[in-house]
Amino acid sequence: MTKLITRKQNRLNNYDYSLNEYYFVTVCSKNRKIIFGEYNNNNVGAPLACSRIELSIIGQIIDNQWNNIVNQYNHIKLDQYTIMPNHIHGIIIINNRINELSRAQASGTPTIGQIIRSFKSKSTLEYIKYINDNNLNVSGKIWQRSFHDHIIRNEKSLDAIRNYIAINPENWGNDIDNLLNNITIRYR
Repeated sequence: MTKLITRKQNRLNNYDYSLNEYYFVTVCSKNRKIIFGEYNNNNVGAPLACSRIELSIIGQIIDNQWNNIVNQYNHIKLDQYTIMPNHIHGIIIINNRINELSRAQASGTPTIGQIIRSFKSKSTLEYIKYINDNNLNVSGKIWQRSFHDHIIRNEKSLDAIRNYIAINPENWGNDIDNLLNNITIRYR
């Protein structure tokens, strides 16, 4: 008899992920491959503003689709985000102005899971179209299964997460995925 492997549950039990909240999400590339872009610091010792991630075609598609989230859903806003070579960090705000006591009326509000599934699906479809249009012989699979989330509960946490997102590109040189991934796949 084969033992079934159970995955660690990523979401909180019995929590309504369509509630008005700030959500910090991280979505990773498949197998954490470095395909979204490359870290480039033209001026060693320069201010953070000079350090950045140069986005690949996939990274540009992800950037466009991330910013398009607000056009797909009512009551959704985007806060700070950054696209790293193998993941994206972002803050999504659900701000449904309907009274929380009237959940029946608010049932049209998407959950964070629905928003991320749509984002991943649309960016994958756009990338597959790019592959087909350019007759490329590469995989169209760009996303790791699921995503990580954190419900931001207060201003102090929000400020800390915004800071983390802002300095994340500068820390790429010490990221374990960067140090262990000797082969960089470039899809340009």
